[in-house]
Amino acid sequence: MDKILHAGAVTVHYQDGFIRFISSGGVEIIRMINHALRDQNWGTIPMVITNARFQQSEKDFQVNYDGAFDKDDISFRLTCQIIGSSDGSIQFTYQGKALSDFKRNRIGFTVLHPIDSCAGKEVRIVHVKGNETLSIFPKAISPHQPFRDIKEMHWNPSLDISASIYFDGDVFETEDQRNWTDASYKTYCTPLELPFPVLVKNGDEISQQIILKVNSGGNFNQIDLGTSHITLSVAGEPVQIPEWGTQANTNLPEELADKVMNIIQPKFLRVDVSLDRLADSDLEILTYANQKNIPVELALFTDHSNPIKALKKILPQIQSVTRILLFGDTSKTTPKKLLECVGDLKKLLPQVEIFGGTDAFFTELNREPVDAESLDGVSYSINPQVHAFDDQSLVETLPAQGYTVDSAKNLYPGKKIAISPITFHMRWNPNATEPGKHFRTPTGWSDERQYSLFGACWFLFSLKYLTEAGASSITYFEWEGKNGWVKETANGIGRSPILEIWSRFKSFSSLIPSSSSDPLVVDCMVFSDNEKSELIAVNWTKNVQVVELPGGYSPLLYWQEVEGELLARKADGASGPTYQMPPFALLVAEKGL
Repeated sequence: MDKILHAGAVTVHYQDGFIRFISSGGVEIIRMINHALRDQNWGTIPMVITNARFQQSEKDFQVNYDGAFDKDDISFRLTCQIIGSSDGSIQFTYQGKALSDFKRNRIGFTVLHPIDSCAGKEVRIVHVKGNETLSIFPKAISPHQPFRDIKEMHWNPSLDISASIYFDGDVFETEDQRNWTDASYKTYCTPLELPFPVLVKNGDEISQQIILKVNSGGNFNQIDLGTSHITLSVAGEPVQIPEWGTQANTNLPEELADKVMNIIQPKFLRVDVSLDRLADSDLEILTYANQKNIPVELALFTDHSNPIKALKKILPQIQSVTRILLFGDTSKTTPKKLLECVGDLKKLLPQVEIFGGTDAFFTELNREPVDAESLDGVSYSINPQVHAFDDQSLVETLPAQGYTVDSAKNLYPGKKIAISPITFHMRWNPNATEPGKHFRTPTGWSDERQYSLFGACWFLFSLKYLTEAGASSITYFEWEGKNGWVKETANGIGRSPILEIWSRFKSFSSLIPSSSSDPLVVDCMVFSDNEKSELIAVNWTKNVQVVELPGGYSPLLYWQEVEGELLARKADGASGPTYQMPPFALLVAEKGL
């Protein structure tokens, strides 16, 4: 359930038990206040809400609800109350009780601070013992917690607004979630320096409270996100779209592989090979790529300090390899000993680029940097569902993908940045603590949005932000299956909406930098070549949005999803510079050059 609520001059978006986009006078103060129960592998347990009650007026509100967390051995119940007062304060209270014994890594409140209104600004931290520290929200992605031992936080989101948060029930600290492509800093409970997982016993009670106080110096009118006029702008020189490929996750029969490759037409295939546990299926994929002259990005995993001898044994199968991503088999980033063999690798494969880094998140590369002196570039993977899973949170990760490229370029000046792979779900969990499992145990997760219009839009705008930030190559999704571009159906090979829409634009060679006055509501990107440019704009919301197109662009068509089917419809181009975008739609506007 979604509601817009008011606490004096403060606007609050209530959504499914949490409060988001807390703003005043059009300035975003808090991105979200939520709570979570995370199991011993850092998995987030879904909450079922019952008995939700709302009281609201023009200047205050109260929300009460009950919540249940049930999965495997976990059973936990809670009651929550959110009170917004006319003085601009919001109080969120949490009372929970365990109904079973289970292990958890975290339980309780988190506060997400928006990047745009916080980065580079001073914040005064009051610690648990009452001492204070004056600090700054980091501009570059901070590898470690910038703020620890938090009892209170005080800062100014703008010249006219001051904000304070008071925490009760646990000790809190802050991490930079841009490490995982979340567009926020997160203040969470229970410091990571304390041992985890923790055993919660049947009958244990947990109580927490957060109080937010906002003082607006001006007489602000309420400005609700998603209701104002959206302006789209185009400026700057074209940026070349990076080379893109896909992951050959399964060994397909040759005839099917030929069909899949002909439909997708990627520039390269990523193939994963563990030299310490060579699989026939991986070698068969390499042999297929070699026979078909398909460039290969080889993700090479080994714990041997010098893999040259093992590589020589499969030299005939790796003749089409153009790039090697060199990883340890049981380490988060490329081990130092493995980097010492890069010179020998280049002698063995002189035409191949050698990258190091991590098969996990940018976080690992930021926290455990590799010595890239002998490397052609560095690599890391991206998925948008490390911390949250709803559509809105996935949209918020898109600009943050570009932040990681910016930070990687600062960490490794002059080196190429390969993002490999990008998936909707986590492929494996580098922070899992469950005993008895291999370090890179696949999660086996999939996401139905892979075959939806939302998935297509998310892919396109991921491409926008990574291109504009300067990524050198990008590996998207798997070539076939539930997490793929296509999948086998009873009627043959079914194309995803991602592929259907991408087919229109993949011949373009570059993007012209573009921006939106409110990209979380409507965002845009501009494909360009020597003959024309096409602007696409996505309305992420369920409401009609009025957008002002840049000069010279005329609406051409738009896509919508109706009852699970992707439909393309002609757009009315006679409405002048503004256009009313239908709910959740992807608009194409054309301009001749």
